[in-house]
Amino acid sequence: MDDQENWVLHLSNRKVGISTFGCAYNEGDSAYLKKILEYHHCTITTNPEDADVIILNTCIVIDKTERKMIRFIKQYAGKELWITGCLPLARPEILLKFPGVGIIYPDSIHQAGKKIPITWEGPVKVVQVGPGCMGSCSYCITRCARGRIRSIPSGEIIDQIAACTKGGAVEIRLAGQDLSSYGMDTGQESLGSLFQNIPWMSETCRIRPGMMNPATLLPIAQDVAQAMKKGPFFSFLHIPVQSGSDRVLDLMRRGYHVTDILHIISIFRSEMPDITIATDFIAGFPGETEDDHQKTLHLLHMMKPGMVNVTRYSWRPGTGMDHEGELPDRICKDRSREIIHDAYEMLLRANEVKTGRIMQVVTTESPKPGSAMARSSSYEGVVIKKDIPPGTLCTVKITECTPHYLVGELVPT
Repeated sequence: MDDQENWVLHLSNRKVGISTFGCAYNEGDSAYLKKILEYHHCTITTNPEDADVIILNTCIVIDKTERKMIRFIKQYAGKELWITGCLPLARPEILLKFPGVGIIYPDSIHQAGKKIPITWEGPVKVVQVGPGCMGSCSYCITRCARGRIRSIPSGEIIDQIAACTKGGAVEIRLAGQDLSSYGMDTGQESLGSLFQNIPWMSETCRIRPGMMNPATLLPIAQDVAQAMKKGPFFSFLHIPVQSGSDRVLDLMRRGYHVTDILHIISIFRSEMPDITIATDFIAGFPGETEDDHQKTLHLLHMMKPGMVNVTRYSWRPGTGMDHEGELPDRICKDRSREIIHDAYEMLLRANEVKTGRIMQVVTTESPKPGSAMARSSSYEGVVIKKDIPPGTLCTVKITECTPHYLVGELVPT
């Protein structure tokens, strides 16, 4: 079943479970799916066991995640199952083993979404700037799935931000495979011009920019930083640096060096001294030496990020990478653990300094009864142990912390 004209009609009036894995862009696709299916009289559930039909929005960024997708398909082989996301785009041969499975290509979701009226409600929403990137990273299967950047016109993006704000959003996550490549396909717009044209729409709503490749961010860093400083943005920057070794960065075909990373960070910290930097590292890339690894640890300490994600290298088919130079799994694990250890120690020390501070925050989510998650203007996560509805401006005193979040008590005003 892969008729991209008829999947909407086929699923109409059914009880549909949507299971989403992977990045914020996938979350955005699933949000569109939900709206489309609800318009066509479907009942949506997040529990696959309760569904007549299941849609699996897939991620295959590493081998471990791909195997998880395959286990999911096997687990629900007895139900009607449709697959979207990166799996059918980059690994269609896998689905040949499951002939009863339907395919929904991500582009067809957006085509269907344009045919119906959509309103966006809720405190945290995803707004997409366009699929794809301009990179040629040697290890990345996502570029094989999503292709080159296809920028959504800025007017449509700003209209959706306005609709989300009107619907009660207090955190809007701008999503793309590489946000800073926005507009490079048309030459008519850039991320800087997009950001400059996004006005303040609400006292409580801020925008969290998504991941930006240092290679595409470098030429526009000043424009983007200045636009973020003036506009309705969290002081937050996500730049996945991947390695602190120029030699390894060249092997990865990332298109930048360590000096470029530090220059970008200096630009953003000059404009927004309180900015939270998020980053990613790949541990154990083929050919990485102990000296390369030590350079990564050195860069980590120089950057002083506020959020860190570490992934062990995972070979992916279709990228052009062979298995030459792959490191033993033991070395990859040890290096990953060392980066995580240093990162968590650094994050904990940075958060301990904030204990006792008074902060202005806005609640964004209610993760469980009796607690609320709030965000500062720098996107620091603050847990408040009270039931507080999303969108509430609060003054809190920081009383506890972990490497990943702060705990605050309400200060009477």
